Amino acid sequence: MDLRVSSPCRPSVQCALGLGILCLAGLGSAGIASGTGPAIGPWPVSHLQNGARIFLYGVTAQGRTIQNSHGMEGVGCAMCHGTDGRGGSMHGMPAPNITFSFLSDPKEHQDPRGRKRPPYNEETVKAAIVAGIDPGGNTLDPEMPRWTGFTAKDLEDLIGYLKTLGRPSEGGAGGSLGL
Repeated sequence: MDLRVSSPCRPSVQCALGLGILCLAGLGSAGIASGTGPAIGPWPVSHLQNGARIFLYGVTAQGRTIQNSHGMEGVGCAMCHGTDGRGGSMHGMPAPNITFSFLSDPKEHQDPRGRKRPPYNEETVKAAIVAGIDPGGNTLDPEMPRWTGFTAKDLEDLIGYLKTLGRPSEGGAGGSLGL
């Protein structure tokens, strides 16, 4: 029986290629795991980036389109509510401010039709997005799409992003998310 230890790899193109692949994989995963390196492929470094992509484009970081009642594709909340979430007008219809700080403000708000509503919380924001219901139980305007294609994680990521709008130092509108 021969007990000699053979070299695991002789200098060759195959060995150099294998070593190069291992080094690149190690460097890439170290940056992703620490949150400091670039994402490889379309996946986000953070949940915040996924929320931002949904808000801006209606598409998850993995490239899945969020389905909605109007059949729109490739558009997100920003199409009507603006990239800063502070609202405006779309096709002559008012689009309200949807920054989380505005929605959750404890004072009672009145919508453009004169209806009053209590402040939103995370769960009532989710109900507004998915079912078109405000915290007072009122149905939102039919122009507001009902976004039905969310996973629970995607919806949480979107809510997390809404909380950053208006606060550039945290990567919200005006901040850098590396998108």
